[in-house]
Amino acid sequence: MAKKRKQPPPQQQHAESDQDGGDASVDQQSDNASAVSSEEEPPSASAPAPAPTHASLPTSDGRYHNKQRLLLVSSRGITARYRHLVEDLRQLAPHAKKESKLDVGKNYSGGGYGQAVNEIAEVRGCHSVMFLECRKRGQDGYLWLGRTGSSGGGGVGNDGSNKQLMTSGGPSVKFHITNIHTMDELKLTGNCMAGSRPILSFDSQFSSEEPHLAHLQIIKHLFVDVFGTPRGHPKSKPFVDRVMAFYYADGKVSRASRASNAKVNGARAIWVRNYQILEQSATTAKEAHNQRKLTGQSSTTSLIEIGPRFVLNPIRIFRGSFGGQTLYVNDEFVNPNVVRAMEKKEQGERYLKRKGAERKRVRYGEELKRSVPVDPLGDVFK
Repeated sequence: MAKKRKQPPPQQQHAESDQDGGDASVDQQSDNASAVSSEEEPPSASAPAPAPTHASLPTSDGRYHNKQRLLLVSSRGITARYRHLVEDLRQLAPHAKKESKLDVGKNYSGGGYGQAVNEIAEVRGCHSVMFLECRKRGQDGYLWLGRTGSSGGGGVGNDGSNKQLMTSGGPSVKFHITNIHTMDELKLTGNCMAGSRPILSFDSQFSSEEPHLAHLQIIKHLFVDVFGTPRGHPKSKPFVDRVMAFYYADGKVSRASRASNAKVNGARAIWVRNYQILEQSATTAKEAHNQRKLTGQSSTTSLIEIGPRFVLNPIRIFRGSFGGQTLYVNDEFVNPNVVRAMEKKEQGERYLKRKGAERKRVRYGEELKRSVPVDPLGDVFK
């Protein structure tokens, strides 16, 4: 009997055919491709239309890509209230790098506080800066927020390419900070986990398209860079249990308007608050039923203020870092020195009025004595 020849496996057959007729298959593929390109048949009406392709939305993988760092520094000569505020802000921003108090003496010829802060940020590799400056022996406080020219550490974009967080310095904004209340001073019941990432809540006016509110969009981006903790930061916690709110309130009456007895309706300022997200569940079935009947859920979510709280009055926005071209000027801002001068002037006017009334009263008494006739019997009983 003739023995049947053992057939090789299919993969081996394909491999042998590729080795034997490799050149022929290449020529055949090229001929087929040229034939298809030269003679394209129109699609038939019965063929189904191709399904539309949707672009995949970028999703976060939870890794530490946004390596943005914040430099938190203050000038020398701040009071205890400002020092406690700086400590509270450092606790709210785990991605911040704390620096010792900055003292720019007369011998420094580098350009003042702005140039010194930029140099420190470049050395520390920080991309944004929060600088608290105090003047007049702690009477006036100014808060600077801005981006520096440091671009160390790039992020990864959606397309996988390395993108630098920043290529040039700026913009920067200067605020006059008032109505400061620290955490230790308020004694509020709110509490949150140290290093947790916040939800930044902005007023609707920060996204307004009105021309007189366009500067708020720049301030909003700076707030996001400064107070927004990057996801996956080593010193941050993977929890979101607090809300940092920014409100743009109108009609704020300043001390200058009260001192000058003028009505200023256009004074605007940014009110900053920090809240805890508190979720409470019902302890009994009856409470859960009542709560579900009112809100449709058995648990409630509320906000409890933590602190600190302060008010920021924007003064000027610069294109560069701590200087450069001016993008916005607040014409309604009154310098605190002018406010104090007006208050002292008002006190001086009250003092002059009081002394004038005293002199007038003395003159009236003397004239009254002279006008009364002398009584001839006035010395009889003395």
